[in-house]
Amino acid sequence: MPLPCWRCMHIALFVAGTLTFGFLDAFTAVLMMEEYGIGAEFNPLMRLLFLMQGATGFIAFKVLAAALILSVPFLLYKNAMQWTKMGFLSAFVIGGAVAVMNNCAVLTTGRILVEPGIAVGWFLVVMLVALQMGEVMDLPEEKKFRISDERWARMKLEMGYPEVSTGSNLASH
Repeated sequence: MPLPCWRCMHIALFVAGTLTFGFLDAFTAVLMMEEYGIGAEFNPLMRLLFLMQGATGFIAFKVLAAALILSVPFLLYKNAMQWTKMGFLSAFVIGGAVAVMNNCAVLTTGRILVEPGIAVGWFLVVMLVALQMGEVMDLPEEKKFRISDERWARMKLEMGYPEVSTGSNLASH
């Protein structure tokens, strides 16, 4: 039964997403704000949270928010939509990794690799593509696009495609 394998992959992606999108992004953002000031954080709500709760509250909020967001597919789909869950979780792992790399680049070089607005836009595109691909992959076999042999033969006749039945006929064409 493939369910335990799926569950292990989903849990690994959940942990990786919480680590990258939650903890590491928050931790590097705190370091960045301490180094360059509160304006180094792109999100104005997160800046306010940092001012009001400090570094510990900021990190705890980001980790908790990431864990809650990443738990949504588990609550919605239980034992269904395996590929869709994989795509959703993978998009957050990638988005978190990009955010962490960007924060580290600011910390080490003082320069931004990817503008935050562009990173958010690409994250949304990656999320949409991952969800759409997952939905297609999760379709039952009988609902996936398939063309019957009879329909294919009829389409070839309608297009005027030459009939090739054996390898010996290929040499004569």
